[in-house]
Amino acid sequence: MDLTLLLPLVLLGVMIFFMWRSNKKRTQQQQEMRSSAVIGADVMTQSGVYGTIVDIDDDNNITTIESEPGTRLRVHSMTIANILTPSVPDDASALSVEETVEEFPTTEPEHRDAADADRRDGDNGSESGPNTNKA
Repeated sequence: MDLTLLLPLVLLGVMIFFMWRSNKKRTQQQQEMRSSAVIGADVMTQSGVYGTIVDIDDDNNITTIESEPGTRLRVHSMTIANILTPSVPDDASALSVEETVEEFPTTEPEHRDAADADRRDGDNGSESGPNTNKA
């Protein structure tokens, strides 16, 4: 068999294998996410609506989410894109109430006034001075 015919077939086979493998991983991740969708979980839909799951109807594939108190949306279960998990820092010191405020040096008012006056002078930095040519 000719090598020029064998090489494209091998490349096609490798490409199909990687596509199958990534599809299998994606399906597994979706199944894990669907199993962790429980009542009370914070979710985001594919259209970007954030809310909390208040009811799941597995028979009809309908999930009811509450985006704000009193506002409930019925969506298809497959439209839930992410289940949001709150992030808790590993370091307990990050939970302290005290925060340090870094002070930045400020420009004194008299220095700012001088800088503003220089800008308003109309001097463009050339030796000939401001442009006085009129067309």
